[in-house]
Amino acid sequence: MTARPFLTSAAVAQALGLVSAEAFLARRATLEAAPLLFPPPMPHCKRPLLWRADEVDGWISRHGIPATAGIDPALIATGKVALLDMARTA
Repeated sequence: MTARPFLTSAAVAQALGLVSAEAFLARRATLEAAPLLFPPPMPHCKRPLLWRADEVDGWISRHGIPATAGIDPALIATGKVALLDMARTA
């Protein structure tokens, strides 16, 4: 269980094993969609977005850490997956 009641996107990214808050925010819509149903941020009018730590911890307990897209850099170098390379660096 996390000691803080609320987590920023950077803390959520770290809990999920992602490299940055931007990486988490880029995957957020996919994580929040069915069947994963990642908890949404707390409704408030201020920034930054905040997630309840207990909900995030519970989701990780139920679903585990999401797998990252393991794209072989050698395959990207061949040019066969140019769009994936552009998406990866966007």
